[in-house]
Amino acid sequence: MKLGKVIGSVTATRKEGNLGGLKILVVSYLDENLADTKKTAACIDAMGAGEGDIVLLCSSSSARITQMTRNVASDNTIVGIVDAISSNNVYTYNKSKQQ
Repeated sequence: MKLGKVIGSVTATRKEGNLGGLKILVVSYLDENLADTKKTAACIDAMGAGEGDIVLLCSSSSARITQMTRNVASDNTIVGIVDAISSNNVYTYNKSKQQ
């Protein structure tokens, strides 16, 4: 799994049949310090994430094993919305304390 930040959305007037009705978000990958890596991906949103959310991503074949993405042409799926991240009992991210 990888961490990312939702930075936008994709609007497509036509999509392949299995993609119909699925929300696609643009996510910028984050490193272990939650810094932007300048790499982005279009991801199927299986969680109802929104712009600015820190999210967990699955890629490759793992992206296609959620209930929402079975048999869907997806290489990246948002599988979690992060509430907090800590290391050695120190929070490096806490959603409730973000502006």
